[in-house]
Amino acid sequence: MGTHVLVLVLGCWVLGPCGASSPLERPQLKSLVEPWVPVGQHLILQCLGPGPSFILHGNRSEPTVIAAKEFATFTIVATTAAAGVYTCSCQDPPGPPGPPSNPVEVVVTDPHLECPKLSLPPLQPLPVPQGTNVTVVCKGPPRAAIFRLYRGGPAGIVGQVGVSGGSASFSLQSPKQGAYVCTYSPEGGGVSLPSPPLLLLVEGEAATPKDPNWPGCSHWKGSY
Repeated sequence: MGTHVLVLVLGCWVLGPCGASSPLERPQLKSLVEPWVPVGQHLILQCLGPGPSFILHGNRSEPTVIAAKEFATFTIVATTAAAGVYTCSCQDPPGPPGPPSNPVEVVVTDPHLECPKLSLPPLQPLPVPQGTNVTVVCKGPPRAAIFRLYRGGPAGIVGQVGVSGGSASFSLQSPKQGAYVCTYSPEGGGVSLPSPPLLLLVEGEAATPKDPNWPGCSHWKGSY
């Protein structure tokens, strides 16, 4: 059976176009597809700016150039080679490219790996009192070797632990409120889908609303 992967795409916006009239300003880069893209499907990134040429930069690929006005759309087949960080820039040939856009991080995952589960200790009070430490546990299958904890997405990695036995504990000192997920990598490589989100509430902070579009494993739907 062939290897199947998903591409997790997560990025932030930095306002400001670039081009001949404002060579030092930056374009915007965003994803136009859901953040988990199965292998063989398409990752679609859009670069916004006046052009007249747009360049997509990836850390594992040669730059791709499209001539367009106002925006350019780049379509990439989702493979393991698509993992990494992307930026774009504008160019007015024959001049040099302008500064890079905001980064968009791509994480490749394997949907055939069992989803992990993220949990708090049974007696952990919620909301969490401010200034206290919290331990969360990510549990995967016995072959899980490396665990990663994220807050809000791949750009918000909190920690990474290499262990054996199928589970890892993360100690959070004065944690920030938000939705946390974890992933694992088995000994043979690859990255799992993220766990169902764990909503961590902190006393004195505004409540974080549920996000019905939060990606993850199918069994989390309906609550976290």
